[in-house]
Amino acid sequence: MVNMKQPQPLINSTDEIRIYSEKQAAEFLCMSRRTLQNMRRDGGGPAFVKISERRVGYTLSALRTWVSSRSVRSTADATVRFGGAA
Repeated sequence: MVNMKQPQPLINSTDEIRIYSEKQAAEFLCMSRRTLQNMRRDGGGPAFVKISERRVGYTLSALRTWVSSRSVRSTADATVRFGGAA
């Protein structure tokens, strides 16, 4: 009988609960930290965790959920959905 290994998950389950810094989240989203800060201030960015009075973080699941919520199939969808030019 052949011993077949189970495929390893691409992402460790502990990554889902790990808190990513603002810098790491901005890099993941391919945007500047300032843009992420502005989105957080305006309520349009991914959900965040307030770690302390001056520090915030993001879970991987929150970042993925936010990216998924912004997925569109055409530029027309983007214009209607996000209220601007695509």
